[in-house]
Amino acid sequence: MKNIITSLLLLFTIAISAQKIVVKDIKYKFLSGQKFALSVNIHSDDKKDISRAFKKQAGNDAGTIVEKKGEIFMDNALIPEISSNKIDLFVAIDRHKDGTANLIVCFEVNNNYIVPKSKEYKNAVKFMEDLSKEISIVVIEKEVVAEERKLNKINEKITTLKNKNNNLAADSKKKKGEIEKAKSDLKGVSTNLKSTTNSINSGKGKLDKLTKQKEKLDGKYDKLTRSISKDEQAIRDNERKTSENKRDIESLESDKEKQEKEVEKVKEKLAKVKK
Repeated sequence: MKNIITSLLLLFTIAISAQKIVVKDIKYKFLSGQKFALSVNIHSDDKKDISRAFKKQAGNDAGTIVEKKGEIFMDNALIPEISSNKIDLFVAIDRHKDGTANLIVCFEVNNNYIVPKSKEYKNAVKFMEDLSKEISIVVIEKEVVAEERKLNKINEKITTLKNKNNNLAADSKKKKGEIEKAKSDLKGVSTNLKSTTNSINSGKGKLDKLTKQKEKLDGKYDKLTRSISKDEQAIRDNERKTSENKRDIESLESDKEKQEKEVEKVKEKLAKVKK
């Protein structure tokens, strides 16, 4: 069985398609010649899921395994789901330019093909359907999770940017309050500075004391002026960042809409496979 899985891993490179699982009767030219076979589309590109599903479906008694030029021959395999007799299987993959592929299997019991009139035919068809579903459902469910994860990441980015804008708005509001207080304080400092300057110019009071008082007031005036200028610049920066974030949010909202469609598309594909 281990050899079967290893061989299948080399054969399967299968793209996901959106069509419903369908088993078809075909004539296929294997290396050993043209044979009646069953063909099924498989929605998978995950080799681990393919090997796991095949192992589950084929069972443990696989008989003799031969791989040659991309095909697998299984001699005297016992698959109770199909027949109580041992079966020879010819396995191939038919790849298409659009990236899709079909698993093609010829079943032989007692050197006779399992064809529509054979008693094992319905069992063989069900085996192929179950195999495709086993692989497809697991892989498409993973795809749903992956697409939903992408959608969640977009939503997280949108939420992060909106939170940033809320924080920027709160910061700007705080700084506006600080500016108003600084302007009020500045008005008082200006009044005191004017009074002190007049006293110095008129010669009233002690000059040293008035000079020191003026220097102190000049320092407060400069500090308040710089604080107001700094806060005003911060508000302008917040407005710029908010505007940039809004543009990014608009772009992400567009991405979100597209990704929501992708999620629905994959969910629809999964629903078709499960039917």
